[in-house]
Amino acid sequence: MIVKVKKMSSSGDEDETLPLSVSNYHFVDEKDELVSFSVLPIQWGVTEKIGGDKPQVFLNGIADNGLQQVFKQVKAWRFDLSDVKPEISVLSKENDWIILQKPRKSFEDVVRSVLIVVNCLHVIKRNPYTSGKYLWSEVFRCLLHLCT
Repeated sequence: MIVKVKKMSSSGDEDETLPLSVSNYHFVDEKDELVSFSVLPIQWGVTEKIGGDKPQVFLNGIADNGLQQVFKQVKAWRFDLSDVKPEISVLSKENDWIILQKPRKSFEDVVRSVLIVVNCLHVIKRNPYTSGKYLWSEVFRCLLHLCT
């Protein structure tokens, strides 16, 4: 499901619909080379300011069930473990959070380690006394669901 928000356009006389989630995505740097979103600073808190020397990274993906191509510069990322499934988002240059859904097949290897760590944290948060065997089976199940 794609969630949208209405935002006034710069002209002020018409609404612009912005996607809040993308799928079939990948990230590139200013040289148009594939990079993981993990090269961006992670934003731990709502009031935290993102600053410093950071690389230029661009999100390229699809929203609206394939109807809208998204290409936006992003400046930070975060993850949320409070839902049924962990959620990873990136912060656009315009300060809108964009939820990352399923990555582009050719991009999975680039982000696999980040997805594994976030899924491990999610399983451990739900059950801090889980066994290693159960942890890896749950993480593997989540990754199979995410990447298929």
